[in-house]
Amino acid sequence: MSNYDPNQPGQPYNPESGAQGSNPNPYGENPYAQQPSPYGQNPYGQNPQAGQDPYAQAPMTAGYNQFPTQGGYAAVQPPATRPKTLQIAFILILLSGVVGAIASWMISTSNLFTNMVASQWAAVETELETQMESSPEMANDPTLQQMMNSPEAFMAQASSVVAGISIVGAIISVLLYFLVGFFVGRGVGAMRVIATILAVLSLFGMFSTVSAISMYGDSQAGVLSAVCIIGVLLGVAGVVFAWLRPSSEYIAARRMARRAGYR
Repeated sequence: MSNYDPNQPGQPYNPESGAQGSNPNPYGENPYAQQPSPYGQNPYGQNPQAGQDPYAQAPMTAGYNQFPTQGGYAAVQPPATRPKTLQIAFILILLSGVVGAIASWMISTSNLFTNMVASQWAAVETELETQMESSPEMANDPTLQQMMNSPEAFMAQASSVVAGISIVGAIISVLLYFLVGFFVGRGVGAMRVIATILAVLSLFGMFSTVSAISMYGDSQAGVLSAVCIIGVLLGVAGVVFAWLRPSSEYIAARRMARRAGYR
């Protein structure tokens, strides 16, 4: 019988070696035993402690994107700053209202209304006489009697009334132009459409006003026409700036941000 261990060639056979432990590994140490990490920590992250959710997310660090992607696309964010074009549009629209109010005041204080009535007075007087003869009630009307007896005094009184109405209308016009220009400058798309409609209407009104001034204006006709034209063109220029590409891009981005919940 050989004295050498068949499992360990070259080593003497020891029959009592099997009693030192059960199922000894004939190849030495277990090759699958977990070795300690040479870096002193778990290479796959920290080990969860008792009572701690291993799937809990780590706290958000500084600088992390507060607007995560949605469906593979970047989240909608509100536009940062308003473009200069919208600021210019607000200033031009406001100036248009101020110049238009000045034009209204100049027209009301001029002889334009008096000249218009005087040029048509002959036809008006003939029509009034016919109606007063056919209607006794109109013949006893003190206002009509004053108009027929003293046309100059009546036209002067009517001119003062028209001037007062024009001044009140000019103040209201400036306030409306300020509101329209303010919301256009803020990037409100609906107000930009309203401003465009008002600009088109003001262009048609400018042609009729300038025609009336040229027909019934006196020495101030040129100045009145120039002020009216400047006021309207300022408003049109403001609307043009509101429709430029930077303004349109800002309004579109603002609309998308409002739909996403931003105010």
